[in-house]
Amino acid sequence: MADACAIQGCGEVPPDLPWGKPREGKVGRKGRRDQPRARKTDHLAAMADLLGRDSADPARLFEHSLALLRERLGAERALLTRVTGLGHEVFWWAAGDEKAMHRVFEQPEKGFCGWVMSHPDRPLVIPDAEQDPLWRDSPGFRDLGIRAYAGVVLREGEQVVGTLCIQHDKPLPLGRGALSLLRALGHLLGKTLEAEQLKQELGATRDALELSSAVVQDSALQSARSGLPNRRYLDVWARATVFLARRRNEAMALALWSQPMERGLKGRLQTLAETLRGEDLLVEHSSDHYLLLMPHTAPDGAEMLLARARAALGTHPAGATLWQPDGEDLALEGALHRVAGALARAREEGRDLLWVLP
Repeated sequence: MADACAIQGCGEVPPDLPWGKPREGKVGRKGRRDQPRARKTDHLAAMADLLGRDSADPARLFEHSLALLRERLGAERALLTRVTGLGHEVFWWAAGDEKAMHRVFEQPEKGFCGWVMSHPDRPLVIPDAEQDPLWRDSPGFRDLGIRAYAGVVLREGEQVVGTLCIQHDKPLPLGRGALSLLRALGHLLGKTLEAEQLKQELGATRDALELSSAVVQDSALQSARSGLPNRRYLDVWARATVFLARRRNEAMALALWSQPMERGLKGRLQTLAETLRGEDLLVEHSSDHYLLLMPHTAPDGAEMLLARARAALGTHPAGATLWQPDGEDLALEGALHRVAGALARAREEGRDLLWVLP
């Protein structure tokens, strides 16, 4: 795929094509019907409405921007992608068919976004890859079935960090208005990502200072009784973890159980904590109550981890719940209240594990 293939292969961006059935116009002086207002105007009005509602909340801005692209351009999927140390990944999306997203999640580098990042000054528009000799043999079409695509880069400062794109499994009429909307939202979301990255770095610095201050002030972040992190540590940990979970749109499983401190339990708790996955956290939530937090984990995965905990600590009634990234529970208080209620019910009903979902 040579550098010559920029927008719809080579050549100019196509003019806007009809979007559904046109509205009736008035007859002009020369006997022609006046054309309805350009679709581009509708795009700008929709974008103005988006900014009026969501510009102060990055999570909702991302969510509603992608929904706007799907609605205005008629696409099956709208994605934000980025390149990390683990490779190319999709980190925010809106899709009509979530099952079809699995192919894109597994191999996002095949979906034309790599070409866009390699040519950051040239947006890519493909109305129909099957009919385009430059793209009909591309992995995006051949392996992922993407027939229509339009994408622009995301920048943080001068650095290209990812893409904003739409994808569709059938041909799409992608004209100047579509590209203008995509470019405008790409610039807006890139600036938002840049601001959020700065806030995240400042927040991480602040949290590190708070942890250091807590150590200096001898305010224990670890329970001497169990050797586990305590509730204060959880409060600090949750700030960064909840932010990242919302950014990645990932749920978090929580499980709470109670067992009395007995000989050897402290060592078993510490051993269990050391063998958990890197992002999981086991804390002493209160006296004789232990809370296991499992980011990006569904109930099935959580039950596997809890089975490992029971093998190490013995079987005790436990409550479990999910924290969802699309709500307002930024401090996990709602999830903690729910999991405590689940534990109380598990005790009453004599059950090993009881889930209470939001």
